[in-house]
Amino acid sequence: MSLQFILGNSGSGKSHYLYQQIVNESMEHPEKNYLVLVPEQFTMQTQRDLCAAHPRGGIMNIDALSFMRLAYRVFEEVGREEQPVLDDEGKNLVIRRIAGKLEDDLKVLKGNLKKQGYISEVKSVISEFVQYGVDFDKLDDFMEGLSQESYLYYKLQDIRKVYEGFEEYLRDRYITKEEMLDVLARAVCDSELLKGSVIALDGFTGFTPVQIRLISELLKVSEKVIVTVEIDRREDPFIYRHPYQLFALSKQMVTSLVKTAQDAGAEVEESVCLYEKVPYRFRENPEMAFLESELFRYSRRQYKKKKEESETCSGAISLHETKNPREEARYVAESIRKLVREKDYRYRDIAVIAADLNLYADALEKACELFEIPVFMDHKKSILLNSFVEYLRSLLAMAEQNFTYESVFRHLRTGLCGFTDEEIDRLENYCLALDIKGYKKWQQAWVRRTPSTGEKELEELNHLRVIFVEKTMGLIQVLKQKKKTVRDVTQAVYEYLVQEKLQQKIAQLEKKFQDRGELALAKEYAQVYRIVMELFDKFVSLLGEEEIALKDYCELLDAGLEEAKVGVIPPSLDQVMIGDVERTRIKNIKALFFVGANDTLLPGNTGVGGLLSECDREQFQKKEISLSPGAKEKIYIQKFYLYLNLTKPTKFLFLSWAKVSGEGKSLRPSYLIQELMRLFPDLKPVDEEEKSWQQCEMTRRTGILRLAEGLREKEQGLDAQWKELYTWFAGDEKSRSVVEKLLRAGFYKKEAGMLGSQMAEKLYLDPERVSVTRLEKFASCAYAHFLSYGLRLSDRETYGFEAMDLGNIAHQALERFARKAEEEKLDWVTMPEERRTELIDESVESSVLDYGNTVLFSSARNEYMIYRIKRLIRRSLWALTRQMEQGDFKPAGYEFKFGSGKIDRIDTCEDENRVYVKVTDYKTGRKVFDITSFYHGLQLQLPVYLNAALETEGKRYPGKEIVPAGIFYYRIQDPIVAREKTDEKTEESILKELKLDGLVNGEEEVIEHLEANLTGSSLYYPLRRNQNGLLGSTSKALPQEKFETVLAYTRAKQKELKAEMYEGEVSALPYLLGEDTGCDFCACKDICGFDQRIEGCEYRQLQKYSLEEAVECMKEKLGIKKSQK
Repeated sequence: MSLQFILGNSGSGKSHYLYQQIVNESMEHPEKNYLVLVPEQFTMQTQRDLCAAHPRGGIMNIDALSFMRLAYRVFEEVGREEQPVLDDEGKNLVIRRIAGKLEDDLKVLKGNLKKQGYISEVKSVISEFVQYGVDFDKLDDFMEGLSQESYLYYKLQDIRKVYEGFEEYLRDRYITKEEMLDVLARAVCDSELLKGSVIALDGFTGFTPVQIRLISELLKVSEKVIVTVEIDRREDPFIYRHPYQLFALSKQMVTSLVKTAQDAGAEVEESVCLYEKVPYRFRENPEMAFLESELFRYSRRQYKKKKEESETCSGAISLHETKNPREEARYVAESIRKLVREKDYRYRDIAVIAADLNLYADALEKACELFEIPVFMDHKKSILLNSFVEYLRSLLAMAEQNFTYESVFRHLRTGLCGFTDEEIDRLENYCLALDIKGYKKWQQAWVRRTPSTGEKELEELNHLRVIFVEKTMGLIQVLKQKKKTVRDVTQAVYEYLVQEKLQQKIAQLEKKFQDRGELALAKEYAQVYRIVMELFDKFVSLLGEEEIALKDYCELLDAGLEEAKVGVIPPSLDQVMIGDVERTRIKNIKALFFVGANDTLLPGNTGVGGLLSECDREQFQKKEISLSPGAKEKIYIQKFYLYLNLTKPTKFLFLSWAKVSGEGKSLRPSYLIQELMRLFPDLKPVDEEEKSWQQCEMTRRTGILRLAEGLREKEQGLDAQWKELYTWFAGDEKSRSVVEKLLRAGFYKKEAGMLGSQMAEKLYLDPERVSVTRLEKFASCAYAHFLSYGLRLSDRETYGFEAMDLGNIAHQALERFARKAEEEKLDWVTMPEERRTELIDESVESSVLDYGNTVLFSSARNEYMIYRIKRLIRRSLWALTRQMEQGDFKPAGYEFKFGSGKIDRIDTCEDENRVYVKVTDYKTGRKVFDITSFYHGLQLQLPVYLNAALETEGKRYPGKEIVPAGIFYYRIQDPIVAREKTDEKTEESILKELKLDGLVNGEEEVIEHLEANLTGSSLYYPLRRNQNGLLGSTSKALPQEKFETVLAYTRAKQKELKAEMYEGEVSALPYLLGEDTGCDFCACKDICGFDQRIEGCEYRQLQKYSLEEAVECMKEKLGIKKSQK
C-alpha cells in the first residue's frame, strides 16, 4: 500500500530503470504478480523490452497491459457479467436517436442535430463529462450559478437533457469506454490478481479523473504502485500552481496522485530521482543533452561548441528548408536512405513525426515508396474511399435520389455491379443523349433512338436495363415504402448484398491485392465487410424499430462510416515509424525527422471550438470543475509533447519546413525554429533546393527520373553530371531497356502524316459532296478534318439546349416565316403588324416541334427559351425589313440547297438588262467577314454561296448580265442599347448593332440599289460615303473587277483544298493567325496529340493582309497581271 515516483528528464533511463527493477524483483518473488500499465499503442513494445531485459528471455509473472486490457483481465477473473461496450459509432447512433425524440424540447441544439459532425460534438461533450466525473448533481449546481438568460445556460440545459436520455438508454444495457474503468474500480477489491501485486505505470503524461479513481482503488489492494514521471531536475514535482508551464502535466499528475494516495491511506515513498548532469540517452551527444536541458526553458543560455568534441556528434541537430510539403517528404526519404547506407542504421532506428499527419501522410508514403523504404503509418485510415463502401453509399443514394443520372452511374462505376466498363459506357452514352433519369424511365422499355443507336444496339441496351432493374427491384420496393423502420432498410440492404455475392467479390479483391504485394490494401479489404456488418448490427440493436426516412438513413450510414477506421498492424519489424506529435509514442531511436515545422501547424489551430467555447470552459474552471484542457493550455501541452518527441533520438534530430504550402500560399518557419536558432547560434538552415545532383541520394528509380528530367530540358543543354549519370545507366544491364525507351521518348519526332490517295478516296467518298464547312476545317487543320470526317469521331451527344440548337431553330423559324409570307403573297415591308406577329408565333412553334429535341419542354427555364426565340425572330425580322426598305432588293430564295450547302437567303434586284444578286447568311454568334481568313481558306462560306447563287440566277435569267452585289452575315440578336432621347435615336442604335457585315460590290449602281441616297455611315451595310461622294476607307467594298477576282479565287481555292484532301493530306499542322489558332475551338484537341514541345508539332504561321493586299495576292495566285496604278 505505497506509491512511489521515478522522476527524471527525458532520456534519463526511467523506463530502463523500472523494467530492470521489476525483472529483478519478479525473479526474487515468483509468487507475486507484476503489472506494467502503459498506453494502448505501447503494449507490444513494452512486452518486447521486458523480455529483452529478463535474463531468461521470457516473463511469467510480469504482464504488460493497457487500462482496457486490465479491465477485461479482471472481469474474466471475478466473473463480472460483461455488458457490451458501446464505442464511438454506437454513441453517435444512440445520441442521434435520443436527440431526435427530444428535438422539440431543445432550444440551442434543435436545428443542428441532423447536420453531419454535430452529433459527434455532442458525443464529445457527454464523453468528457463522464470522463471527468461531471454528474447531474455537479452540472445542476453549476447551472444554478449561471444567469438563466445566458446562452451557456440554454446550451447546458439542452446537453443535460440529451445526457440524461443517453444515461437512461444505456442503463443495464451497455457501458461506455469511460464507464468501463469505473466498473473496474468497483471490481478491484474482489480480484486476487491485484491483491499484493506491484503495479507500474509507465509512459503516461497525465490521468483523467476516472483513471485517478481507479488508481485510488489499486493503491488500496496492491503492495506498491510505481509511476514514471517526466520532469526537469530544476522543477519541484510536488507543487502545481497553474497549467501554463512546460511540465504542468507532470506536476498535475504527481500532485493529484499524492492527494489520492493520502485519501486512500497509502504511504508515499521517497521518489527515485534519475537526475544526472547529462541524461543517459545523450551521454555521447552534448548537443542533444543541451537541447534536452534548455528547450522551452528560456534561460538565455546558448550552446558553445567545445574544441575536444568529436566530429561524430557535431551536427546532431540540423534545420532544412524545402520548396513545398512534397519536396520536404522527398528530402526526408533521401536522408533516411543515406543514414541506412552510410551509418548502417536499421529502418526501425529512424522515426518521422509530422506536425500535421493528415497533411503529410500521402506525400511521405509516396516519397518512401520511391526510395524503397518500408514504413508504418501510425494513423487510422478512413474507409470512405473503399470501393465496397462507395458501392453501398451509392446504392442508397441512387434509391434516395430516384435514379438520377449521377447517382446511377456513380453506383455502376464502383466496379462491383457485374457490368463491364464497355457496357456501362454504352448505357451512359444513351442516358446522356436522351436524358434518361428517374426510376420510371428505367422501368419502361427504351424505344427512342439517337443517331448512333441502331435496332440491335437498342435491343442490347434494353437487355442491360432489364438486368439492372430486376436486380434492384426488391430492394427499391422496400426503400420506397412510406413507413419503414431501420431494421427493414438494413435487412433489405443486407439481403441485397448477399444476393449480389458481395462478400465473395471483396474476398477476390483482397486476394488480388495480396498477389500484387499491396498488403495494406489487402488488409483494408479483409476488414471492410466485417466493419460494415458490425455497423448494420449496431443500427438494428440500437435503432431497430425506429421509423426512418431514406434520406435520414443515408445520413446515418455516412455518419457511421465516417467514424469507422481501418487499423493496420505493423506488417514487419524493420520499418520507419511515421506518426504525429501527440498520438505517436516512439522508443529506442537514433534519428528523428520532424516535418511541417511551419507557423500554421505549430502551434496550429488549437482553439478549434466544439460545443463548449474557451469562455465556457473558464466558467467551469472558476467553479473548480475540471474538464479537458482548452486552447491556451493545449499550447503548453503541445510544447510538452514537442519536448518529449524532440528528445527521443540518441544521435540525430532533423527539423524541416516548407516555404510554400500545397495550395501555393507562402509559409514561415514556426516559433520552434526560432527557439532552436537562439539556443544554437551556429545552426544555419540548409536550403534543400540549392543542392546539386551529386549531393542528393540516388536509387535506380530516382536516377532514371533524373535522366528523364534532363531530357525534358535538353534545349538548355545536357551538363556533365547528366552525361555521367547516363553513362552509368547505359552500362547497367538492368536499366538498359528503360533507358532506351527514355531516349526514344526524349528524341521523339512527330512525322508528317499522309493517307495516300487510294485510302482518302475510300474514306471520303463523293468529292462533289464536300461541304464548305469541311473545306474550312481542312484549311484549319488537315488532321482535325481526318479525325472528324475520316474516322468520324465526335463528342458524345448530350441532352441539353446548346447555342447550336438556338441557331438551328432560329434559322428554321426565319425560313418558315419567309415561305408563309410568300405563300400568302405578303410583302415583308408592307405586311400588317398583326399578321407579322401571328406568322412569327406559328413559325417558331412549328420549328420547335419539328426540331425533335424535347428539351425545350423539359423545364420552365427551357420553356422560357421559346419566348426568347420569338423575341429574337421579331427583332430580326424588323431589322431585316428595315434593311430591305432602303433599296430595291427582294427575296428570291430561302434555305436554297445546292451541291453540298444551303444558302439562308438570296436577294435579287432586276433592272433593264442586269440582275444584281446578294446572299445573306444568318448567324447567332458574333461572326464577321475577315479577308485574311478568306484568303487562307478559313472563311469560304459566303463567296462559295454567292458563286452558287450567281450560277442559279444565270439559269433563271438567260439573256441578262448577272452582277454580284455582295455577301453578308446577319447576326440574329436582340441587342441591349442605352435609351436615347427619342425613339428614333434608340432605333438607330439598335440598327447599328444589327448592321450587316460582309463585302460589297463598290459599283455606284449596286450601292444605289442597296441603299438609295446613301450619305455618311450606313446603318444597314458596312459602307460609308465621304462628302466628296466616294466610298470611305472604312467601307468593306471592292470595285467590280476585284470583286470578280475574289469569286474566281474562291473557285480556285476550293479546287486546291479538295485536291490536297483527296491526295490524303492528314498532317497535324493547325494554323496560327495573330492570336487565333486552329486548336482554339477544336473538339479534337484533347485526343490529337499535338504538343508544341514535341519536335514536328508546330503551327502554320499565316500572314495578315489588308483588303487591298489580299486581292493583290489573289491575283498573283490566279496569274492575273497587277493592276495599273
